[in-house]
Amino acid sequence: MVEAQPITEEVLETFDSIQVEGQSIIEIGNEQALGIQVLQSAPIVKIEKNHDCSVNTMKVDQRHATSKLISVYIIDNLRDLRFEVTPAFVMAEMQKLHGLDIGYHKAWRAIQRVSALIRGTPEENYELLSSYLYMMRSKNPGTYTDIMIDDNNRFLYMFYAYGSLISGWNHCRPVIAVDATFLKSKVCGVLMISVSKDANNQTFPLVFGIAKSENNNSYEWYFSELRNAIESRENLIFLSDRHQSIAYSIAKVYPESHHWICIYHLEQNLKRRKVKNEVIKLFQSGARVYRRKEFDLYMSDITKVDKKTYDYLMEEPPERWARSCSPRRRYDMLTTNIVEPMNYVLLEAREFPILRMMDFDLSEATTLVL
Repeated sequence: MVEAQPITEEVLETFDSIQVEGQSIIEIGNEQALGIQVLQSAPIVKIEKNHDCSVNTMKVDQRHATSKLISVYIIDNLRDLRFEVTPAFVMAEMQKLHGLDIGYHKAWRAIQRVSALIRGTPEENYELLSSYLYMMRSKNPGTYTDIMIDDNNRFLYMFYAYGSLISGWNHCRPVIAVDATFLKSKVCGVLMISVSKDANNQTFPLVFGIAKSENNNSYEWYFSELRNAIESRENLIFLSDRHQSIAYSIAKVYPESHHWICIYHLEQNLKRRKVKNEVIKLFQSGARVYRRKEFDLYMSDITKVDKKTYDYLMEEPPERWARSCSPRRRYDMLTTNIVEPMNYVLLEAREFPILRMMDFDLSEATTLVL
């Protein structure tokens, strides 16, 4: 160990490079030493005369290329919703166009800065929410909206249904598929979607809701608002997965309706339970047949192969998932797949602040209907 001595200009001129405790190797030449104060005292623990690092590349990240400066160059990219702007893209573009090496986090901060500039921050969006809903009703005749806040004036739930979609509901099949998808913005929550099918067998979005989570209270409020917006219809049917809060709320708010269970979700539940493929195929066939006698035969076969799975399926009455047992016409809708087009087109919008997401909802809903 070399005896500790003060690091002065004379000492620095003695070595090509030094390594100081707690510091990386610092190269010394005719230029001023970077990253260390000349008159600072520290023990010299290692002398490394051979080095291949350039003084000009002491720090790869360019400190003068701030996230604010970078945001100016990428703002047009973020305005294009068809284009995904990632930190890796920003890093590559800055190197390609300007020869600048920037770090991942700086690129990410630049993206966040531009997003806030274009779409507003989540806090700003929620502050403007009531005004936005008022303008939505004013500019779109027949539109229904509502918002629920807690005692501390904090957001709980929101519901909105555009007037054009409400009027079109009377010309759709009396079947409503209900699903929810997670929001991915800074303020998390779930987007609730209700979809039907029109006379041309096309997906017809009806209403949207936003809540912090899926539970009895949020779904009961959602279905109550749904009834206020589109009322009810004769032989109305709801279609969803096995979420208990959905079943509870439909039974409470729409007692006259019939609630079906999506057989695709039942099938996925069977796969998670490690049920044999043979039994799953029997279930698929039994759920789709038109005659009750054929259904009973398939269920009998399942009992012979896997009695435990049969008991699991019977926890839900066959009237809720088997076509042949349904007390009402199913309109050839056995799954909630009609919601998937909406989930797909809203995939990117789920990352937006709430107002920009609602703008996107209207645009895509109009596209699907037209």
